[in-house]
Amino acid sequence: MKGKITATLGLMTLSLILLTMATPAKAGLVGTPAWVEPAYVGQDNYYGEYIVGYLTGTYWNFSFSWVNDYVDPQNISATRMYFDWGQNYTYSYSTPLMIMPGMTQTWTVSNMTPPIAEAPELWTHDYYLFLDRVNSTIAPYGPLSYPFVWHEHNFAVLSADHLACLNVWRKLGSFMFDGPMVTMQQTSTMPSITRVQILMMQASMEFQQGMSIFGAGVFGTAKTHLQSAESLFNDALTAWDERGTAMEDAELNATNAQTNYYNAQADASRKEADASIVNAYGWLFFGIGWTFIGIGIIVYGLRRPKVAPPS
Repeated sequence: MKGKITATLGLMTLSLILLTMATPAKAGLVGTPAWVEPAYVGQDNYYGEYIVGYLTGTYWNFSFSWVNDYVDPQNISATRMYFDWGQNYTYSYSTPLMIMPGMTQTWTVSNMTPPIAEAPELWTHDYYLFLDRVNSTIAPYGPLSYPFVWHEHNFAVLSADHLACLNVWRKLGSFMFDGPMVTMQQTSTMPSITRVQILMMQASMEFQQGMSIFGAGVFGTAKTHLQSAESLFNDALTAWDERGTAMEDAELNATNAQTNYYNAQADASRKEADASIVNAYGWLFFGIGWTFIGIGIIVYGLRRPKVAPPS
């Protein structure tokens, strides 16, 4: 602890010295400087803050634009990035670059992210961006004060295990902590598939254990638990898809079968009713026929010629 306090005081002292030497030119920035394609950008619960992280052994890349808001031309001989692990990355011009008043220039600074032994991942790092100025573009020229351009403290050097943990956190964190998983547990609306419930509970326990270990900075062990949680979660989704779909298909088939049954019953009833109607009409016409026959017999009887009796 004493060593950490000493290191912190040393960094604060160095920061004050650098700021005293610098001529602030932050107002000349155009937009916000940006880190290009970092391995991770976002909240890191180990640090408890928003970070920009690069994997150790890969190139970090920083881009920014600066406008000369001075009344005189500015001769830039180099751009420099200083990190609090004691490394100063300088990119010099063979001939100083003259920037006229109101002119905007864009720079990109890049270098290799150092190993953890050189830049610990136990805390985030401060970094400073400088533009080195000189009094002329023609040699010999003398240096001027450094226009301080940018300073931040959220740069993180990440090990492979640390980054793997962050990737699982980014994938499952919202689901496990404040998303569907929590909602389903609070409202008792977990999928009604035993296998899915078991897998999700196992995934939740592994995830919480992994994040607890992650918070202690034991990234290798944390990664094992978090990746296990990810695997269990994926298995739960697969089981939910397969068995849930099968259940839905079975329910749909049962519904269709029931619908077809009732439709067949209705069709049979309709046909029976049609047959009854046809039969009724048959008997009606049969009765009408016999009626006309009877009437015909009566009419015939009435109109038949009388035959005289024999004398």
